[in-house]
Amino acid sequence: MTRVAIVGVGAVGGVLAAGLASTGRLEVTACVRSPLGELQIDRPDGAVEKVSIPEVFDPAQASAVEWVVLATKAHQTAGAKPWLERLCAAGTRVVVLQNGVEHRERVAPLLGTAARVLPAVVEISAESPQRGHIRLFNRPRIVVPKDDGVEFVALCQGSGITVALTDDFVSAAWEKLCMNAANGAIAALTMRRKPVFDNPRVAQLGRALVEEARQVATASGANLPDDLADQVIARLRTMPEESGSSMLWDRLAGRPLEYDARNGAVVRAGARLGIPTPHNETVTALLEAVSASEM
Repeated sequence: MTRVAIVGVGAVGGVLAAGLASTGRLEVTACVRSPLGELQIDRPDGAVEKVSIPEVFDPAQASAVEWVVLATKAHQTAGAKPWLERLCAAGTRVVVLQNGVEHRERVAPLLGTAARVLPAVVEISAESPQRGHIRLFNRPRIVVPKDDGVEFVALCQGSGITVALTDDFVSAAWEKLCMNAANGAIAALTMRRKPVFDNPRVAQLGRALVEEARQVATASGANLPDDLADQVIARLRTMPEESGSSMLWDRLAGRPLEYDARNGAVVRAGARLGIPTPHNETVTALLEAVSASEM
């Protein structure tokens, strides 16, 4: 059986672990520091799925596998290095299920082998109210580059997770980041779920954050519509009232925030390209201060 190791079994990693294990044709292992126990997925239709997955607690006890799913938060990537060193060998595929546009830059230096990085755009709206318990708000969907992602499509067949191929991954990644720049930052700073965007002034701030990110994205080679900011706010306003953002869940749980891979990435790229990003710079500073207080 094809072996798959999940590193980072939170909301996103848990959904992948449960889905892949449900196929019955993959050997899925959860790489965790302490016992996780049974995974429970509460699905949007009210169905409850419970799955038990073999666990490994010490990187020293792990061995090389064909596939690694890296689903830690972006700022936790360096901490995954001991796992990656043991799990990766020549030919291992490392699927990076993280936010931002710097997947390869973050992960490739940690591999030190012939393992290959497969960046991914994650469209999984889920929260984990407690460890091992995941509340899913939508049908899981992942987007990967067309020229390198066909094998991952095959891996996920029958898992309940849709994997789409794109020949323009740069645009797909930046489009997701544009939404995250507004959604994650505002939700975390206000500690409010999606209805916060019904406030006209909050919505205007959201548009400004998205527009700065869109301009940086366009200069970085992405092909995004001129009215993306309006589209993002309209989409956020139509999402379920109980949905929010992973940065909101992290702040509510007192955990450090993933701001640097989101708004921080916009600021870095803007500085490199000579594009002003004052709104993203401001929220990055605020999120940095909030995140430091949670550590």
